[in-house]
Amino acid sequence: MGTGKSNDRIRVLFFDEAVAFGGSVVVLAHLFDHIDRTRFQPLLVTSLDEGSIRKLFRPEDVLCWYQPRLDYSDRMRWMTRCPSRLGLIRRLWAYAFTVAATLLNLPRHVRLFYRVWKSGPAIVHINNGHEGLAAVRLFRFPMIIHLHGISHDFLFGPFDTRVHTRAFVSISKYITSQAIKYGVPPQRILDIPNPAPVPAPSSVSDDAWRERFKLPPDAVVFAHVGRLIRWKGQLEFLEAFAKMAPDCPHAYALIVGDDVEGFSTQYPQSLRDLVQHEGLTGRAVFAGHIDNILELMEFADVVVHSSIDPEPFGLVITEAMSAGAAVIAARLGAPIELIDQGVTGMLVDPKDVTEFAAALRELATDAPRRKQLALAGQLVAREKYSPQSFARQMEAVYEKVARDVAGGERAP
Repeated sequence: MGTGKSNDRIRVLFFDEAVAFGGSVVVLAHLFDHIDRTRFQPLLVTSLDEGSIRKLFRPEDVLCWYQPRLDYSDRMRWMTRCPSRLGLIRRLWAYAFTVAATLLNLPRHVRLFYRVWKSGPAIVHINNGHEGLAAVRLFRFPMIIHLHGISHDFLFGPFDTRVHTRAFVSISKYITSQAIKYGVPPQRILDIPNPAPVPAPSSVSDDAWRERFKLPPDAVVFAHVGRLIRWKGQLEFLEAFAKMAPDCPHAYALIVGDDVEGFSTQYPQSLRDLVQHEGLTGRAVFAGHIDNILELMEFADVVVHSSIDPEPFGLVITEAMSAGAAVIAARLGAPIELIDQGVTGMLVDPKDVTEFAAALRELATDAPRRKQLALAGQLVAREKYSPQSFARQMEAVYEKVARDVAGGERAP
């Protein structure tokens, strides 16, 4: 077993079991890009597809590619097929999946835990998933948990993480408040917001984007960026867009993203049905997944965020601000921390179609106002949410935990 150090570097093992590209994975990739490798050795256990791994991480950083036979996305699909809404039936249904997953995944668990034990990390950083929690419990490694959201199952199983975690990193004050409600000690929570990079010079011209999406030269482009799942609010955006579209013939909507995890197979079709029913064919374009998303944001006049559930952070918002787009966002959860209403962006109730449509109409018809919001937002994003600052703050957390462990301080 290792000692947790390599050439006096602190070895940090990251667990991220997301099976699809998402905000928490992007944040982790920024950390790997900017961490001081003279002082830290980052290692990764990941469940991403091989293409995404190659794109986001160095080969030498990947300790183990872990893909269970049954994962959390399978569990969610299994639960949607439960034949009853009764609590007892649903618990038995969930228990049946747990038993099946445990048996089918056991050989891969054994290989994973052997690799983890042999790597001997000084610290385990849980970015996503439960396997890291089990490894910490088994080998008693010092643990940090990155709170990208709040889940009762995550905090209390397979053991009470509130007791065994050295530090919780919260991505927003909203998440911090929720964690405290669940009993996480506030003195162990550190608020470190997600980073937003400065886009590299664009390799795609505005004309090329317009040609790709068949947009006219005078189009005012509203880009909604996010996975095509119900809570992201694409439906509410299209309803508001349909309400204002007759008054703003130069406005066009881009729906950017797809249902990469297969959770909402009917939802994307419902969006297309709405576009057809409202006569928006050609005015609302489904762009699918786009790799160079920051370049698209630079092209867009306005980036729209309309989550109908409280947003843990809203990485799309700060990325769009950094890219120089004006932003309209839902005032649910953390976005109210990111946007100064009317100064660096606009906040709306996504379920209030009249209010939402009014905000879209204002920015569709007022180019100076769009530019004013975009410039103010860009200044704030680049000062407050730089990946370099994020990495320095995370390094300070690792160093403190390493010092506490070296000094013999017991886990809280």
